[in-house]
Formats: sequence, C-alpha cells, structure tokens
Amino acid sequence: MSGTMLYQPGKTFLHRADARAKIAAIIVVALTTTRIDVLVALTAVVVIGLAVLARITPASYAKALLLVIPLVLLLTLLQSLVQGGPALATIGGVSLSRAGVLLGLGIGMRLFAMGICFYGFSVTTSPSDIALALHKVGVPYKFAYLTSFAFRFLPLLQDEARTLLTAMAVRGSAESSSRHPLRRGRAIVRMLFPMLAGSMKRSSDIALSMELRGYSLPGPRTFYRTTSFRTGDALLVVGVILLGAALLVMQWQLPAPFTEGA
Repeated sequence: MSGTMLYQPGKTFLHRADARAKIAAIIVVALTTTRIDVLVALTAVVVIGLAVLARITPASYAKALLLVIPLVLLLTLLQSLVQGGPALATIGGVSLSRAGVLLGLGIGMRLFAMGICFYGFSVTTSPSDIALALHKVGVPYKFAYLTSFAFRFLPLLQDEARTLLTAMAVRGSAESSSRHPLRRGRAIVRMLFPMLAGSMKRSSDIALSMELRGYSLPGPRTFYRTTSFRTGDALLVVGVILLGAALLVMQWQLPAPFTEGA
C-alpha cells in the first residue's frame, strides 16, 4: 500500500521523536504571524529542518504544494476585495486593496509552511503513535483513534483513485490521462461514485471490526505499545519555543518591508 501522505518508516531524528513534540512544532507554525518576511524565514527554517532532521527534500513534496497555489490566489483575490486601504491596482473598475493582497499572500505563505510541516509529520509519525500521543495529552481515545484513522484512510483513498484512473485507461478512456482540465475533470466526476461506494463499504467493515474488538466498551484502555518523552523530544520542544520567540522578535523589532493592513 502506498500513498502520498502515508507513514514511511525510518531511523531519523524526527522518526524517533515523540508525536507530542512534533504536534507542538505544528502549533507554532499554525499560530505564527501573517507578516510575509517573517513567514519566508519560517518556511526556510521548516524546509531546512525537515532536510536535516528527517532527510525529506523539497522534491518529495513540491508537487503537493503546487495544489495550494490556486487556493492562495483565491484567498489573495478575496482579501484584496474585502480589505480597505489604498488600491494596489484597479481592474475593470474593481479596486484591489494593497493591504488585502499582502494579507492574502501572508496567509498563503502560512499555508505553505503548514503544508510542509504536515507532510513531514505524516511521513515520520505512525498513525498508532498519533492516537497514543493524543490520548496521553487528555483527548478521549475514541476521538484520538478517529484522528489516527484519518491518517490511515487518506492513503487508501489515494490508492483507490489511482486504481480507478488506471482501470479507465485500460478500458480505452482517454479522459483519465488527458491534460485538458475539463476532460480530466469529467474522469474525476465519473470515479466519484465508485470511490464513495467503496469508502462506505470499507467504513462499515471497519466499524463492525471495532465493535467486535470492544472499542465501544467503557473503562480504561491498555496499550501494546508505549511512548516516552525523551531528552531529544525535550530539545525539540525547546527549539520550537525558541523559534517562536525569534519570530516574535522579528515581527516586533525589525521594520516591516511592506505596509501591511494587519
């Protein structure tokens, strides 16, 4: 079984790190500023950190980040229309706010940084470790397992979509391999129903299996595997805190290169 977001076993520092420490790193990225120059520095640190600590190069997630570009453009357009302030440009009588464009680009940069972090987290963290870590920080096991299940289910959907597109191509359909967006869009629409039917059947089988194994029974749970917060995990958390502090210093002390509206 393979998938873009599937866990890949390894022996790097991030593979051995506790999932709670890696979740803390993602939270720092998610709560950072929308100031563009600070986010550029943060993204550079994330890219270098994944390359050094997990041996994950930008080439492995570049294609996935390309999918974020249309969303970034849409967010920038919407922000430029709703934010006030001086206009950066006027197209067809519609003014695009400079502050809105900068804010939209800042949100887009944060999405890029979060996307890279999420990719590194999913590749270096076993779904079982995710459920166990969430349960240890106080999340009820049922909800923790749902998060773990989502990480397992996404690669299954990716593999099933890839199988359906291959089956359509074998049966003589040129839409599945077409570069024309409309024709490829029709192929995606045609495979939605079999994907939905397969997902419903798989979900029903998993729910029945969980019931048979006593997942609905009350009381404390025991675990075959355990995790411990080691010295390396503490260093990772300290490093993330120092990174957050450095970002705040950059935002408060360094002059902004742009006149931002937020």
